Amino acid sequence: MNARLKAILLAVVLVLVGTAAAVAVTRGMQRGTGVAATVNGEVILTGDLEREVTALARQYNIDLNGEDGRKQRAEINKIVLEQVIEQRLILQEARRRSAEATDQQLDQAINDIKANFPSAAEFQTALAQRGLTEADLRKRLGTNLTVQNLAAKVSAAMVSEEEILKQFQANRAQYDKPEQAHVRHILVESDAAARFVLARLNRGEKFEDLARQLSKDPGSKEQGGDLGFVGKGQLVPEFERAAFALERPGQTSPVVKTQYGYHIIRLVERRVAQPASLAQVRDQIRRELLSKKQEADFQAWVKQLKAKAKITRSATATE
Repeated sequence: MNARLKAILLAVVLVLVGTAAAVAVTRGMQRGTGVAATVNGEVILTGDLEREVTALARQYNIDLNGEDGRKQRAEINKIVLEQVIEQRLILQEARRRSAEATDQQLDQAINDIKANFPSAAEFQTALAQRGLTEADLRKRLGTNLTVQNLAAKVSAAMVSEEEILKQFQANRAQYDKPEQAHVRHILVESDAAARFVLARLNRGEKFEDLARQLSKDPGSKEQGGDLGFVGKGQLVPEFERAAFALERPGQTSPVVKTQYGYHIIRLVERRVAQPASLAQVRDQIRRELLSKKQEADFQAWVKQLKAKAKITRSATATE
């Protein structure tokens, strides 16, 4: 699994759980039997709260049925309820200000995450490891994007050229482009199958054709096994070592075993590491600094919004 990108995906989920956005809460009453809270007249059901508590416990590997989990349950309930209340306030205000995430934004966000995984299978594995579906991720991203849209409306923050230059000079290395390799691969289930692929390649059959016929990677097989450009730290170690050991375009690896099966890898192109210039990354830095400022303004705004809201909480919701 792509370790760095797994961390990116996990960070997305934890940010949403750990700040003002837990997960979209259904407004329907059909599943709940009790009311955990009301926010400006809108109901948060105990059933919805329970699902969020369970999801949070899964994220942090907390056994709610164990001794420690039972002791922490009331505190977890309290924390999650406050997060969901804040999220409800945010979504109410987003609707009022027409700042809800659009389908176009959501599709782009999902595609951006998928594009960073070597295959669709690895993307699905990353979700499954966290007990998530793609629909769950879409909901979380929807909340996050709504927060971003709303933050841009409630904050008047700006970023100066001096601030951009200072950030660049203090953190030059993080903006450099690392060495990259453009590779294709064929994924099969056994060493014998992989050796059969190598034999067919040695007979002159085209790599792309064999990938379409034989590869078990649904995310790349139709593209002839093309994974695009990948950098170090993006792939499982065995795959990465083999990919970056290839020196010339057209060179093919021996059989490479990973947790996903057996791979044959072909190098298409290499890119050397490139130091970034300020001109290249100015807009990126501006977005980063602006986002931090808007987040600080947004959190202060949420605090004020919450203080003015009409909120009731059930005593049983945090037991």
